[in-house]
Amino acid sequence: MIIQKNRAKYSLLALSFIVLGAVVLITGCGKKEAAKEEKHSAVEEKKEAGHEGEHEGEHEGEEPGVVTLSPEKQKSSGIEVRQVALENAAVPLSATAVIEINLDRSAKISPRVTGRAIRIIASQGDRVKAGQALAYLDSVELDQTWADYIKAQGKVELARKNFQREETLFEKKISPEKDVLKAKQELGEAEADINLAKERFRLLGVNVSQFGPLKGNGNHPLIPVTTPVGGVVLEKTITQGEMVNPEKELFTVADLSTLWVVIDIYEKDASRLRLGTGVKVSVTAFPEKTFRGKVAYIADVVDEKTRTEKARVTIDNTSGLLKPGMFATVLIEAASGGTERIIAVPGEAVLVDGTKRYVFIQTAPTQFQRRDIEAGRTLGDRVEVTSGLKEGETVAAKGAFILKSELKKGEIVDEHGHGK
Repeated sequence: MIIQKNRAKYSLLALSFIVLGAVVLITGCGKKEAAKEEKHSAVEEKKEAGHEGEHEGEHEGEEPGVVTLSPEKQKSSGIEVRQVALENAAVPLSATAVIEINLDRSAKISPRVTGRAIRIIASQGDRVKAGQALAYLDSVELDQTWADYIKAQGKVELARKNFQREETLFEKKISPEKDVLKAKQELGEAEADINLAKERFRLLGVNVSQFGPLKGNGNHPLIPVTTPVGGVVLEKTITQGEMVNPEKELFTVADLSTLWVVIDIYEKDASRLRLGTGVKVSVTAFPEKTFRGKVAYIADVVDEKTRTEKARVTIDNTSGLLKPGMFATVLIEAASGGTERIIAVPGEAVLVDGTKRYVFIQTAPTQFQRRDIEAGRTLGDRVEVTSGLKEGETVAAKGAFILKSELKKGEIVDEHGHGK
């Protein structure tokens, strides 16, 4: 009896273990099925996301600054690549310069004699014509010349009347011929005196003939201070009532329609310079503009301190943009001795981001990486690259702007798309 109870007890215990194992087995299978379904769902989502990426333009990169584009889209977007290589280039000679007044079209104006400023016509900044009076002076010398002229004029009138009378008397045989000859000589001497007075007026700058017959000691003409060139009054140092002399500069007038660009050329580059060589001039005030001219003068001596020699270019300034005193940078189209081995890329391959310059490097058939560079000189439609590129790398020569747009799209997606 006891044995039967023990058998029943053991049978019940074994049955319990069997049931428990079955439960554990069923639960495990359920978890495996759920895991499989979850994994399958994740794969489907990933596939769907991949299809969506294809429709969005393939611009999302796995790392910053990378653009991914299929070969088909590269072709349709006009993107062309080129391998970077060292090349021989005739590099223009670069130099610093200063813009100066064209001294051939300028004048520093001083009075001809010592005198007092009676009237001042021109002011600083005024535009004047050649021969125009800028001020009027009175002087002791002018007073003396005026007095001598009045006397000479009176003598001429008297001598002419006397000569006419003697001629009449001689014709009537009342007076001898010698009196006629004497009267004619006196008239000639009087005319010589008045011509001398007129010459003295001319030396003072006064055209006395424009005043007609002058009588008595009334108001005499003043001495005009005139400009020999037309242009702009750059300086004015005279004031009303001031006593001035020939050593004092009263005005500076210059024609600014043309200017000189004075260039400092280093001794080592002097052999590359020729008269008539083309020059491009740029100034910081107008970086987008280029002014052109030709070398018109090369100095015959080298400065012992700076080891440079001067060269000069005359440029047109009818626009009035350039000002004397501006600093400038010049590119001289010097051909001889100017060949260098450099890396250069098409200008359209170089993009701007603030103060930075960059290009796109092809790192794989479908990938382009942004690369910051240091740009050097502009050589026609190409730009010298001084750092950032190596020989053998592949750069986007055309269509770089498309890559820039795709990169911006990717940045927008990264900022807004993944966060939702």
